[in-house]
Amino acid sequence: MATHDRTRLVCRLLYVGSVLAIWLVPLLLLLVWFFADQIAVANRYVPQSAVSFPLTVFKKGGMVLLTALVTAPIYWGLFALRRFLSACCNEEYLTAQNSHNLKRFACGFLGTALLSPLSGVVMSVLLTLDNPPGQKMLVISISSTQITMAAVGCLLLVVASLLQRASLIAEEHAQII
Repeated sequence: MATHDRTRLVCRLLYVGSVLAIWLVPLLLLLVWFFADQIAVANRYVPQSAVSFPLTVFKKGGMVLLTALVTAPIYWGLFALRRFLSACCNEEYLTAQNSHNLKRFACGFLGTALLSPLSGVVMSVLLTLDNPPGQKMLVISISSTQITMAAVGCLLLVVASLLQRASLIAEEHAQII
């Protein structure tokens, strides 16, 4: 009984976290827009001397668009995660829809992990676009965070497939009884 209560509590906490994240991701885009100059300065891959300040509206808009494109898959996945956790709060664990929602979240997580290295490439080109020839930069970076996110996304895809199989078995058993 205590395990059941803990599972429900964790699902509810994660549900609240996913709802908060759904609201916070658009706020992140607004922060990028308003603080693009500081973000460009803090970018450790592109030296400050290579970036012309203040940033133009085109560059700021590009940074916002880039951030939106990188966060779009995980944002899409957060809606599926919210539905998944809502079903878990209602003790609906082994359903086909639940496995589908978890798979959507995993795909969103994996998509963001795969898009984030490209964002560094585009960001470096965008920030040094106005520089004279020979001073433009192209930065390619892959971090352990991106590799870990990709691994977790793949692991969640496996768990979603196992959940789908388990839901089929549960359905089969329900028909027998």
